[in-house]
Amino acid sequence: MSEEEKKIETTPTEAAAEENVEKELTEEEKLAKEEEEKEQKLRLESFRKAGEIHKQVVEYIKPLVIVGAKYLDICEKTEAKIIELGGEIGFPTNICVNEVAAHYSSPPDDESIIKEEDIVKIDIGVSVEGYVADGAFTVSFNTDPSTQNLILAVQTAVLKGMSLIKPGVKANEIGKATSKIIKGFGYNPIKELSGHSLEKFQVHGFKEIPNVALPTGDVFEEGEVFALECFASTGAGNIHRGSNCYIYEYDLKSDRVPLRGKITRKVVGWIAHNKKTLPFSMRELLKEFRTGKFAIRELTTVGKIGQHMVLKEEKGIYVAQWEHTFLVTEDGIEQLT
Repeated sequence: MSEEEKKIETTPTEAAAEENVEKELTEEEKLAKEEEEKEQKLRLESFRKAGEIHKQVVEYIKPLVIVGAKYLDICEKTEAKIIELGGEIGFPTNICVNEVAAHYSSPPDDESIIKEEDIVKIDIGVSVEGYVADGAFTVSFNTDPSTQNLILAVQTAVLKGMSLIKPGVKANEIGKATSKIIKGFGYNPIKELSGHSLEKFQVHGFKEIPNVALPTGDVFEEGEVFALECFASTGAGNIHRGSNCYIYEYDLKSDRVPLRGKITRKVVGWIAHNKKTLPFSMRELLKEFRTGKFAIRELTTVGKIGQHMVLKEEKGIYVAQWEHTFLVTEDGIEQLT
C-alpha cells in the first residue's frame, strides 16, 4: 500500500477520533464555556452601558460647573444622576481646582465654591456590574493668556492618542505622542499620573498608559478596555501628595487581621457588598454610617484600606485634565465615553 493510500485510509478514522474527542470535551466543558461566554457578553454590555450613562452625566453636569457653584453640590448632583440613570458610583466624583490635579472629592461639610479665574477638572467614574467607564473634562474661568490653550492641549492629546491605538501598539508610544502634543502647546505633562486599563471592580488595572515617553510599555490587546487621561500643567509637571484624603479603597490582598470595632466590621460588610475593591468617598460612607470615620481610622491603621491622597502641583500652577474610556478592537478602538 502506497503512502497516499495509507493516508486516505486513515483519514476517516482519525477524523472520527478527533470528532469523538471534541464531543467529549464539549460535554465536559460546555457549562464552563457557556459561563465564560455569558461573562464576556455581560462585560461588553456593562462597559457600553456605563459609557452611555457617563456621556449623559457629563452632558447634565457640565452646564452646572459655573462660578459660584459649590464643589459639594457638583459632586452630589453628579453621583445622584449616575444612580438615577441606572449606574453606580465607580469612582467618587473628583472636583480638582487649579493646582490640584487629582483625588479631591468633597467631604460632607465642604463649603468651597468655584471662583473667577479657577480652572476646574471634573473626573467621573460610572460602574455597571463592576465594570467602570472613567472620564474627565476641564472647564476654565481663567483669563490669563498663559492658560488659554491648556484645555485644548489635553483634548488634542487624548484624541490623538486614541487614534494611534490598536492591537500590538505599545503604551509608551502613546505616551510619547501625547507628551509631544502637550509640550507643543507650551505646557508640561504630569509624569506621575497615567492612563490605565480597567478590570472588573478595578478602576486601575494591570496596564498603564504613561503621560510621557518611556523606553518600554505595555502592549494593547484586542478586547481590553482602557482609560486614556492626559494632564497638562503650566508648571514643571511634578505633583506631590497633599495632607488630605477623601477617597479610600479596600485592599483584599492585605493580611487578615482581627477588627475590634463593631462599626468597623459593619463598614467592612458594606464595602464587601457594595464596593468590592472600587474606591469610595468618605462622604458616601458617612451617609451609611454616621461614625464611619472611626472605622476608616482602624482599617487604615491595620492596612486594610488604601488611601487616595489629594495630588497637587505647586501653588499658583494650573492643571487641566481630559479623559476617555475605550475598548480595543481588531483594528482600532471603540470609544465608550
